[in-house]
Amino acid sequence: MGDFKKQVFFRKLSMDAMDKDSFSLMETLGEYYEKNTKKAPHCFSRYELAKSRLVFYKHKALASLPDYLVEFESGLTASGAKVLYAEDASNAVSEVNKLISSKNTVFISNDRLVDEIGLISSLEGKNIIKCQNSRISNFPYPILPYSSSFFLQLLAKKLDIDDLESPTRQIISLYKSHLLESSFKDAVYISGADFLTADPASVVMLENDGIRNLFSSFCKKQIIIAGIDQIIASISELDYFTSLFSAHTQGGLSSWSQSLFFGPKTAREMDGPEEMYVILVDNGRTRLLKEEIQRSVFNCIHCGACTALCPVFKHVNSSNELYGPLNCVVNPIKDGFDEAGYMAFACTLCGKCTEVCPAKIDFQEMILYNRKESVERDCFTSIRKQQMKLLRKMMLKQKALDSTYNRFILKMAFKKSFGVKKEFPDLSKQSFRLLWQGMQEKKSIA
Repeated sequence: MGDFKKQVFFRKLSMDAMDKDSFSLMETLGEYYEKNTKKAPHCFSRYELAKSRLVFYKHKALASLPDYLVEFESGLTASGAKVLYAEDASNAVSEVNKLISSKNTVFISNDRLVDEIGLISSLEGKNIIKCQNSRISNFPYPILPYSSSFFLQLLAKKLDIDDLESPTRQIISLYKSHLLESSFKDAVYISGADFLTADPASVVMLENDGIRNLFSSFCKKQIIIAGIDQIIASISELDYFTSLFSAHTQGGLSSWSQSLFFGPKTAREMDGPEEMYVILVDNGRTRLLKEEIQRSVFNCIHCGACTALCPVFKHVNSSNELYGPLNCVVNPIKDGFDEAGYMAFACTLCGKCTEVCPAKIDFQEMILYNRKESVERDCFTSIRKQQMKLLRKMMLKQKALDSTYNRFILKMAFKKSFGVKKEFPDLSKQSFRLLWQGMQEKKSIA
């Protein structure tokens, strides 16, 4: 399992203002997604059929992935755009750096794929303006707890607004106007894509805040980061993906803004980027496609419902390593079981993610398979093995648990792993059998 300290889901980190907002936001997201996933089936006359169609179309695209990627590249190139391939995250970052000069103002969205390749941290020192849209960009602004958030204070500081009681929409509007003025200069806009279509070749973006559409219209150069797994065979199949995506994120059939980009602007168009680049990122996806069981994670449409409703990740989401159930499946294969095998054990196997997934991904089966692989590959350190043997031995004997000395040893053994803000929980003075007998006796008396 590697260093036990890596299991950050056991640690309660000290929280500053941003961390508190992050935890508050995840709780709000969980409540919001809970409502929307209940609404989702009612948006379709035949909900299960829609999900089955999505899975079928995704399997079809993955079965002929090289052909569809070539078709996408040839179509987009014919429209004047350029398609680049990156084998891993470092290659993708290198390609972006080649396209940016020191004179450019760089607008960059904190999208999933931008985070995946670590692009923002690699561009430090350049003239970067981070677009302060929500991490899940389809999450509507009015729902966000901006009134007391670090986000609102940051925008107010940028815009020299003293009155934090100003309406949220007003501040967002002023912020967009401020960014728009900057985008008319020699600016570059970098963002992720939601889907790619092969026929005709296009890049699809779904959002509710309008940030990505704004900069795509006015920046001179646009760089889009996309995974090779995001390809869809035809634009006629796109409706299943966008409608299921929107139903699970907003409880409705369509996003507030759906944009399809077929290339840079032409002479007849008034706005749009003069140059357009699409960087297709592999970053371990080809390796994952070879796995017979785990490859079904590519059905994912990244609606975010599984992460928002997960009882683990909606409360412990301060680390990029632990971004959701999907990472528990993907990261051990992508980064190696020695490095990331512990993530398979960050799941309670409650089944909530599988239940809400519109792409019918069985996360529990794949996570259990990863646990099996991790054990078979002997990814546990010798110290960790001894700890678990000791813990198992003590947990099986009530007398051992009753010992004050044993309780002290347990707390000391796991003290570092639990961090400074959390303590090893006190063990019950009664076994489950005795507790159960007591409950039954009370019932019989009543």
